Amino acid sequence: VAICSAARNCDRTRQLVFNVIQSGISLDVRNKIESSLKKTGFLNAQVNWLTVPLEHFEGLKIGQSYITPMTYARLLIPNVLPVELEKVLYLDSDISVNDDLGELRDIDIGDKSLLAARDSIYVSDPRGIINYRELGIPAEAKYFNAGVLLINLKKWRVQDTSERVFRYLKEHHEIIQMNDQEALNAVLWDDWGELDYRWNWQIVWRGYRLGRVQRKWIPETDKKSIIHFSSAEKPWLPGCDYEEKRCFFDHLDKTEWAGWRVPILKEFLGRSVRAIQDTRDAIGMLRRRIKIGKSEN
Repeated sequence: VAICSAARNCDRTRQLVFNVIQSGISLDVRNKIESSLKKTGFLNAQVNWLTVPLEHFEGLKIGQSYITPMTYARLLIPNVLPVELEKVLYLDSDISVNDDLGELRDIDIGDKSLLAARDSIYVSDPRGIINYRELGIPAEAKYFNAGVLLINLKKWRVQDTSERVFRYLKEHHEIIQMNDQEALNAVLWDDWGELDYRWNWQIVWRGYRLGRVQRKWIPETDKKSIIHFSSAEKPWLPGCDYEEKRCFFDHLDKTEWAGWRVPILKEFLGRSVRAIQDTRDAIGMLRRRIKIGKSEN
């Protein structure tokens, strides 16, 4: 979906090259992806399969159950791409593209190491950077989401940015929460520029959607040039109920996986588990409110 939705919306006069950093994608799946890409009509688009051994990331902390060690692969981009490339657009695989990425690719990075869209938090938030004071980062500093990055490869190589991030990950292993995204924010907190949120429109987390948690920052745009399925709820997993998943399946049905859906039984069980968890969370929130009310009285 990420590859084919990007190709379908891209200007046909462009040279379109997907460098897929991967580990263990079978030849059969690769062939189906390349066949799906041809169906988009972008005949000169190509895919380069770049294998990265997972052993490279041994010992690095994984903060969420739905994340794999491959999240760290983006830090190797300057090493696996041709040295003559000075600028690259990085995309997570859990996205759906709805506009021409050429417009995004052509944005001037200037002297920044990267351009990215904001996340919904600040560095001083509980899910931000715990040791921000120690690092000398202002509490009101913005925090970016690493799912879509326009990277200044030339500057990364000159300043050895990847090695600096890996070093941070190892030195602060015990307090890392959000993997390489957090480390990138810690190392580059004053060296990134902000993209319009439409280029990384992130799925609203369930706690926010149900009103259990109040969002501290809300983007000013509803335009969704790139939908990023950034939460643990993915369209291809059971129990997903946000409306944006329709966009995922609209694109999926134009690929070799057309017609695939989560099996009915798994979907039923997933929604049941989700309903039980939502009820528990609602009861927990009510109890906390009652407790707070009693303490105020």
